[in-house]
Amino acid sequence: MNTIIDQILILGILAGIGALAFRFKILEEGAKGVIEKLVFYISLPLLIVTKLSALEFSTEILRNAGLVVVFTYVIMFAQLYLGKLSARIFALKRPQAVIHSLHHMLGNIVFLGFPLLDALMPGGEALLYAAIYQLVLNTILWSYGVIQLNPDKSKKGWHQLKKLVNPNTIALSLGFIMMLLELRFPPLLQKAFGGMGSTTLYLAMLYIGILLAQMKVKEVFKLSIFTFSFNKLILSPVIFLFLIYGLLHYFSVPLNNTAFTVLILQSAMPGMTILVLLAKRFGADDSLAMKNFFVSTVLSLISLPYILYLLQLVQN
Repeated sequence: MNTIIDQILILGILAGIGALAFRFKILEEGAKGVIEKLVFYISLPLLIVTKLSALEFSTEILRNAGLVVVFTYVIMFAQLYLGKLSARIFALKRPQAVIHSLHHMLGNIVFLGFPLLDALMPGGEALLYAAIYQLVLNTILWSYGVIQLNPDKSKKGWHQLKKLVNPNTIALSLGFIMMLLELRFPPLLQKAFGGMGSTTLYLAMLYIGILLAQMKVKEVFKLSIFTFSFNKLILSPVIFLFLIYGLLHYFSVPLNNTAFTVLILQSAMPGMTILVLLAKRFGADDSLAMKNFFVSTVLSLISLPYILYLLQLVQN
């Protein structure tokens, strides 16, 4: 638990550095876009491909990957239904209800999830399952998600599926092929690419820190926002933890602890940052998306150690 708490505190400190750098104008508004591109197009793809290509292939990994796909879809749609139910309880109007329900399903699995999982379970296997989780999320985000955000242009929304082909899905495919064929980068390239990939954690937390610094705290004190955070960070991950664990043991499904941990932790990630940008682009309620992101990200520094503690109890 000390290792887990230390890792969460490191994330908080890094985000705090990003927030302070923005407040003191060391990093300005334009830096946010630069950092986002560096992570999305360079450091994260290199992190994925170097970790996966170094893995030793086994039938266990292949089997676990297939099970991760199935359980990820189950988790996504269960969280979406929980969000829709919560939106009805609060009688939210459609612009707010769409963001409220989508954010239940869409977590910050890249900027926070990937670095955290790689730090807690280094070696690459956890990152493989995390990347598969992201791939499943993308299939929903760029189809159903875009249509919900932009209902008047639903036909155009399906064309967003082309965004499934991006540097990260390419890196996942390349890394998986290299793992299957037992291909390795030359040591010099592995060191250079791996070093660049390892900067993902620091760049991602600087980005999150800038976003947090732009949020006005007094605007977030709404019951629906804190209910969303509770549902996303505590309620649904705890339900999934015990439900999936029970199913695995009752039906003797061979899913290893690494894959199981990735599923639960990814489901417990705070609100997705990308949804804030998409909401603004498609004319949805980007202000609510930003508030959801802010509150859930801050509270995740408390909730994630709790979820990790429950995982330890169950697995031991």
